[in-house]
Amino acid sequence: MENSDFKIAIIGLGIIGGSMAYALKGFKNATIFGCDIDPETRRKALDRGAVDEVSAEAASAIENADLVILCTYPELIVKIIRKNRKSFKPGAIITDVCGVKSKLAKEIEEILPEGCEYVGGHPMAGKETDGFDSAAPELFGMCGFIITPAKSSTENGIKMIRDMARYIGATRITQSTPEEHDSVIAYTSDLMHVSAACLCLDYNDKMNRAYTAGAFRDCTRIANINPGLWTQLFLENRKFLLDEIDSYIGSLNKVRAAIETRNDKELFALLAKVKENKLTMQGKEPESC
Repeated sequence: MENSDFKIAIIGLGIIGGSMAYALKGFKNATIFGCDIDPETRRKALDRGAVDEVSAEAASAIENADLVILCTYPELIVKIIRKNRKSFKPGAIITDVCGVKSKLAKEIEEILPEGCEYVGGHPMAGKETDGFDSAAPELFGMCGFIITPAKSSTENGIKMIRDMARYIGATRITQSTPEEHDSVIAYTSDLMHVSAACLCLDYNDKMNRAYTAGAFRDCTRIANINPGLWTQLFLENRKFLLDEIDSYIGSLNKVRAAIETRNDKELFALLAKVKENKLTMQGKEPESC
């Protein structure tokens, strides 16, 4: 039987933190203690059964917690750990759901509370809407999940985050260094948001919804963006993201040149390569983790 004294602290009850709270119900028979600065979010999380207890103060949630999941903006994570260092239980496992890892892992390791360990985590899930009202227990169903161990990570801690990922519904789980994570995410996530944003930065003002179909919807869905969060994510991962943007511009220029010169053979070859690459990417399953 699982230890009924196990406590999970979730700091930040937005769409990811709130969904984590819902999805972790029953995990190790834990008490789930949520924290959020917004009183309405706290009320909803408690009333809807996402959490067992809730507080506006991170220290209350972190105290005696065996697993602390930080679900806030990147720049707040280090501040929260530093401010509440004395509240962490020795032996606690600290994780996060942040989309950028290299700088964060380094900074967390430098201020890690005594006796604790940090294991980075990144569920590849979300919606185009934010906040606790968008949280749902099924958000992570069949999603990808990236585990990014740091210097302090132990096998027990890594296993805990892997077990947690499986419990919430992740089916494609992989493990990488923080740097490898940021390099790949620059393409699979950051660049996709840049692309959607640029498609909507300037647009044909003669359009209306009669002109739109699946291609428009799919390509611009994530342009309903959280400016504060994604400003931080783009800048935190700028080294890798700038490389991907340069590569993307290069690809656009190849297609543009083929169209401008009416080079049908070159355009056909480019599009054939696109199709081949897409099929290859679809088949790239993670190694067993």
